[in-house]
Amino acid sequence: MKLVRITKPLRAVQVRVMLAGDLNANLECYAQYYEHVHGDTVDTRALIPEILRAFLDGDREFQLWSRSAESQPPHVVNPASSNGGAKVQP
Repeated sequence: MKLVRITKPLRAVQVRVMLAGDLNANLECYAQYYEHVHGDTVDTRALIPEILRAFLDGDREFQLWSRSAESQPPHVVNPASSNGGAKVQP
């Protein structure tokens, strides 16, 4: 079959993050650069998910690991065992 299994999209989550002053300044500068290139103003908060997506999509080692991890059986973490440690089972 050429059609792949239809999956539900993952739900969006809100993430709050504190940026160091220099990182925030660079993000604001990047927003100005975006406006210079595309002619559209953009809120820095809208840039963050796109920058993160571009970073993850461009990380070849992560993509390779992610594809290999998908073919591995999932690991289940059991509650702490009697010796006080968590137990991982395939």
